[in-house]
Amino acid sequence: MSEKTKTILRKAGLTDYEANAYLLLLEKGALTAQQISYGAQIPYSKVYHVLNSLEKKGWIESERKRPNKYFPKSPEIALKTAKTTFENEWLQIEKTVVDELLPIYEKLKTKEKYDVWLLRGALNMFSKFKEMTRKCRQEMLIAIPFVREEFLMDFYQPLHSFIGEKVQVRFMTLRELSENVYKMLSKIGEVRCREKMFGGGAISDGSEVLLLFSDERGEISAIWSDHPGLAALAKDYFNYLWKESEG
Repeated sequence: MSEKTKTILRKAGLTDYEANAYLLLLEKGALTAQQISYGAQIPYSKVYHVLNSLEKKGWIESERKRPNKYFPKSPEIALKTAKTTFENEWLQIEKTVVDELLPIYEKLKTKEKYDVWLLRGALNMFSKFKEMTRKCRQEMLIAIPFVREEFLMDFYQPLHSFIGEKVQVRFMTLRELSENVYKMLSKIGEVRCREKMFGGGAISDGSEVLLLFSDERGEISAIWSDHPGLAALAKDYFNYLWKESEG
């Protein structure tokens, strides 16, 4: 028999000795344990263990006479039995992994590395902010620095989705902001104003932060991160400024 066939039988769950014994029985028919030991080159001290294992796996049957003889089952029937055994074992493996290992993995997730991104361009910042609004479930804190009004209007649509939702939204803005924008924001959440603000950004559920800043040319960039430490620091600073701002 080819080595390829023996390899397939090993993949089907048979050991080398078991594969040799089964192939010998297919070729010769019913044989005694002694004949199988000799023909399949299995040590006689191990042959009964090999044959008992083959019988349990459904590949052979035994004739309870003296001397006891063994004969092969149909390969088709044997494979169906092996497949059923594998499927039952796989279901047990799956249950063990889900019930016992998945909770361990979930705990590990809190120890994984966090991301920090540098974003340039209004489109990239808007896309990330829109993603944050979609995932926000409890609280969105937004500090709006002195920037172009048309830039702020790009953020209106994702913010408008909060209306009617159980999300607390707070805006902190500069007094120089136009009255139209102020009224628009008031429809979505609570608004407070300040004389000065160094930068701005958004904090979602205390777990994600988007920080806006500008360079000497007035070009706006942003840093986004899901690091809980950075998000908590940004939230504490926001709340500190919020208390000193006017409603």
